[in-house]
Amino acid sequence: MLTKRDKRVIAAGVTLFLISQPVILASIPLDAESTVKPIIVKKGTHLHEVAQLLKEEDLIRSGWLFMACSLVVHKGKIIAGEYELSKHMSIAQIATRMAAGQRKVYTLKIVEGYNLNAAGEALEKAGIMDRNAFFKLATYDLFLDKVHISADSLEGYLAPDTYFYSKETDVEAFLERIIRRTFAFFEKEEIKARMAELHMNTYEVLTLASMIEKEAKIEQEKPLISAVFHNRLHIGMSLDSDPTVMYGIGPTPKALTKNDLNRPTAYNTYKLKGLPKGPICTPSTSSLLAALYPASSDFLYFVSKNDGTHVFSRHMSEHNQFVTIYQKNKKKP
Repeated sequence: MLTKRDKRVIAAGVTLFLISQPVILASIPLDAESTVKPIIVKKGTHLHEVAQLLKEEDLIRSGWLFMACSLVVHKGKIIAGEYELSKHMSIAQIATRMAAGQRKVYTLKIVEGYNLNAAGEALEKAGIMDRNAFFKLATYDLFLDKVHISADSLEGYLAPDTYFYSKETDVEAFLERIIRRTFAFFEKEEIKARMAELHMNTYEVLTLASMIEKEAKIEQEKPLISAVFHNRLHIGMSLDSDPTVMYGIGPTPKALTKNDLNRPTAYNTYKLKGLPKGPICTPSTSSLLAALYPASSDFLYFVSKNDGTHVFSRHMSEHNQFVTIYQKNKKKP
């Protein structure tokens, strides 16, 4: 006959067994298969919806067991994101991974001087978005209106930096965040005051800065190159910028010909007076500042010395001499 002590021991054993079974089950993988499945958990998704998704994808044996494990061990914490999961992972491992936010993150680097084509290639290479889909969005009127850009594309508005993207975030929202970085520069009071002094708007500053970005090879020359462009604009002289001509032709040729310089595009600053139609690339902050704060100089010309630097001139005769010198040097083997 069982004593009271024996009954208590048996009851405790049964209770321990019943409690341990879910813990054991939660620690056992569903299968030995290690094929990875991407699972995207959007922001605001409830715990029971995550459990249902995992069950539908045949990654867990029980939605209730997943919820119990998540609630008991992690207080139901689930961080939105894209998770790479497999049947080889246990419920406990999946719950821990989602609570810790061990998600897949994509890295996008927008480099100073990138145009839309280069940005599209970077997005596609990073696995974020197809380049053709990006270019379609970057020229889509409704999206441009949404992000308050009164131009025909996003050219010049993608702030250079390294960005991190997770697929629980809508790709349009991700691009909006990059664009807001550009607008943030122009929202500074000192920048707005300076633009008012120069009688320039955001689009004009971006356009001029993008030209400086493409022309300058070293940072120290950016204010001088800016001065040349400002001086020319002030006297109504054409800007004669090769990078704008190249952009208007697209794809960029290795070298410009006389026919190229005579081609009538909205970016041919040899044929047009004033700034081209719009930005030709993403300018760096230093190029933006150079566009706003040109050097105090009366230079009107510059020519490449073929070593990354330029020689600046005030008069056409002087400029032509330098052009002859450095063009000849360039042709030498």
